[in-house]
Amino acid sequence: MKTIKYIVLLGLSTLMFSCVSSKKYSEAVSEKKDLQQKYADALRENERLKASANSEQVALNQREKALTDEEQKMKDMKALIDDERNAIINLKQEVCSAVKCFTPDELKIEIRDGKLYVSMSDKLLFASGSDALNKRGEEAIKTLATVLGNSKLEISVEGHTDPIPIHTARYEDNWDLSVDRATSVARVFIKDGITPERIMASGESKFHPIASNSTAQGRQLNRRTDIVLAPKLEKLWKLTEEPGITSYSTKKIF
Repeated sequence: MKTIKYIVLLGLSTLMFSCVSSKKYSEAVSEKKDLQQKYADALRENERLKASANSEQVALNQREKALTDEEQKMKDMKALIDDERNAIINLKQEVCSAVKCFTPDELKIEIRDGKLYVSMSDKLLFASGSDALNKRGEEAIKTLATVLGNSKLEISVEGHTDPIPIHTARYEDNWDLSVDRATSVARVFIKDGITPERIMASGESKFHPIASNSTAQGRQLNRRTDIVLAPKLEKLWKLTEEPGITSYSTKKIF
């Protein structure tokens, strides 16, 4: 009888021990799964952070490259502007040297707005109410053409009049006279070797005076033909059209 009780007690103890061990085992397995899950989550988060860091680095590299490219374009633009400004300044010196035989009331030279203006009075170029160049005027144009032949600057010939109306069989008004005078000068340039593609002739009539028209002296200054020499800025415009250059003001370039 005692033997039976011992066996029963031993069985109960073993069962209880087995239940406790099984519970701990289940807890350990569950804890292991939790740890594995946390480890897997940590790995995924680490990969996400690495990918994000790589993406940010790529974006940073792209921004740095774009900034470097834009800085280089700005340097290129400044170099072009400097070249054109120097060309204008050098040409002014050449023109001044070439036309020094003409008096200040016949011919004036100045740089305005980045352009070289050679302003010739109608007294130098034309008889009153005429678009036919006189001998001294033609000499001045030919002298200027010799200098401009070595330049690549664009040439605008602008005819200007005073406001006193003109109406003849040949000229309807001051527009007509100013246009014909400009084209007369342009033709001499072309005859002396300047390619027509470089030249633009226009009549400005009375609308761009440089002095008051209330005096005879002022009106005389306004009756003029301006030879305007401007840099070719096609390369500059192309740079501004390239990606990366969003805006660029040419105001006060020269």
